[in-house]
Amino acid sequence: MAASPKAIYWFSALLLLAILGVYLPGLDNGLLFDDMRLTDGTIFGNYGNLLDFKQRTLSYGSFVWIEQLFGAGWWKQRVFNIALHLATVAALYALFKALLTQTRFPHDIEEQPHFFASRDAALQLGLILFALNPVAVYAVGYLVQRSIVMATLFAVLACWAFVRGLRSGRTIWHVAALVFYVLAVLSKEHAFLTVVMVVPLYIFVRRPGLKASLAIIGVALVLLAISSAAIFHFFGQLLGQVFDEQSQGYAKQLEALRPGIASQIYPLSIFNEAALFFAYGLLWIAPYVGWMSIDLRPAFPLSFGSIWHLVGALGYLALLTCSIWALLKRPGVIGLVALCLLFPLLWYVTEFATVWLQDPFVLYRSYLWAVAIPGLVAIALTGVKPRTIYIVGIVIGMVFGAMALERVLSLQDVGTSWADAAEKIDKKAPANAVGRGRAFLNVGTAHADKGMLDQALQDFATANALGDLGGNALFNMGAVLSQQKKFSEALNAFWAAQSKGFNGQALHYQKAEALLALGQPREALQEYTKALSAPAEDTASAKQMEQTLRLKRAETAIGAQQYQVALDDFQILLKTSPSAPRLIVGMGLALIGMGESAQAKELLKPLVARDPSAPALYGLAMAYHGQGNLTEALKYLDQAIRREPQNPQYRQIRNQLSQQSAAKPQPAK
Repeated sequence: MAASPKAIYWFSALLLLAILGVYLPGLDNGLLFDDMRLTDGTIFGNYGNLLDFKQRTLSYGSFVWIEQLFGAGWWKQRVFNIALHLATVAALYALFKALLTQTRFPHDIEEQPHFFASRDAALQLGLILFALNPVAVYAVGYLVQRSIVMATLFAVLACWAFVRGLRSGRTIWHVAALVFYVLAVLSKEHAFLTVVMVVPLYIFVRRPGLKASLAIIGVALVLLAISSAAIFHFFGQLLGQVFDEQSQGYAKQLEALRPGIASQIYPLSIFNEAALFFAYGLLWIAPYVGWMSIDLRPAFPLSFGSIWHLVGALGYLALLTCSIWALLKRPGVIGLVALCLLFPLLWYVTEFATVWLQDPFVLYRSYLWAVAIPGLVAIALTGVKPRTIYIVGIVIGMVFGAMALERVLSLQDVGTSWADAAEKIDKKAPANAVGRGRAFLNVGTAHADKGMLDQALQDFATANALGDLGGNALFNMGAVLSQQKKFSEALNAFWAAQSKGFNGQALHYQKAEALLALGQPREALQEYTKALSAPAEDTASAKQMEQTLRLKRAETAIGAQQYQVALDDFQILLKTSPSAPRLIVGMGLALIGMGESAQAKELLKPLVARDPSAPALYGLAMAYHGQGNLTEALKYLDQAIRREPQNPQYRQIRNQLSQQSAAKPQPAK
């Protein structure tokens, strides 16, 4: 008995509602981690031209085109991600429907009156497991990971079009398959091995002889060579390398644990990733949210004798070998199982291209490899009564949907996502589980931004204990301690951070602020000078920071009696803001310190005339005092006190001047 023609429409409508129920509550979620590429100019400043071929031209460019068409708003971009996910589910249905139709099941199953309805229901259940899977949230709900969703969509469409071409004999479908393949690679480089699937798909559908098989292998190799050359052009420098600064830091930590590991780091990374293949698969099949976060940190093998990794790597090779053998030797259901397994097994080879230390186990990449799930579920359940399958599907859909929604809500903002990640970190894991401090570093920053300073300190301390790289956690501890007015402790944290390699403008600035608060202006002046000398980016914010640092140094230099330094800085600052009262007062005080009180008075009198603020009045008072005119000095100082009666410095200076001989005749100035 065939399924009702309307059944697929009812199923599609219900699945659509379920998917929307999962993802619509997250439309207003904030940007996370890698999403910063959307705000720092990486995407909107470099993408949007289809003719400008570069890595992820299509997926990153789509952000620009969506904004041009529909206006700004991250929720609009999220709607497009959801649409891509829906399209991927539809493409999976089309692909596996075609493959299942091609497959002969055992005679006793095919003879059942409900065979066709059962097969359709089983495929639909498989689609539910994929569409509502909590792991999929890390691709669909993590905005910038649109690249893997889009790549998966076009990779599946390429396979489907190729199968249609094989079955119909029409060239147009093969052309479409090639176009979809190119679009997949332009979406994300991880899809470039889709072309390898030409061979197993051809063998499964056509069951060709040796000559035809060799011919299709030759075609696949040519296409693979072309795409590999393109991929190598963009990513060749990453092949087999520890390619980023953080990974290099983790490699040093591993080297400290086992000297000599650096020479084996690449093959050990392959060893590690081969074992993690099964960890990804387990999460998709049994998606326990307690095992999921945006920052998972499994232990990296220190040798090839690690039992768990050895079993996993051998298991990967065995599964790949058995799948190839079954595809060649066992047509029918077993052959289809082998074909389904070859999708993730072959696509996963991209994980062996480089050394994964910073991101060894990230869930969003597994979205591509999970496409086999609908097919495998359909094979396993075909023959079961449709009613039973639908009941199971409803239960699983509700459970998976609830867990997926929980994952969407966990990605609400930076704070919730990193808090979730920190909660999943095993603090007692072996030291070769490198990188565990990152989650605590980031959640600590989120807590500090919310004013939860004590909690932030605990987070940073945990990050440091777990091997945080480069003193970042110690520096952040110092910054929080400064906010808590614990300046001595803050300085100790800054020195400790510097001893671990942390350096740069921010460190020297924070040290200067702490030293200044502790009444050490000369030492603070040195740190401000180092901060100004540190390399900085050529950005508007960096230039603004330079202005702030120069002002801080100038004012500190006056307190440290380094008047020439102060004068030079104020002169530079006044070129940008020639009428700024604070700068004019500062320059006047620097001139007074250098004995140029008359020049300071001429500078400050016009300022007092137009803006008689307390600092300006104080500066003019000091200029008169420098000229020996105590009467005028006291007059303007009294005016400054009336303007700011709460300022203790003005009263202190007033008392000092009052003790001087005020009876002595004052010269007119």
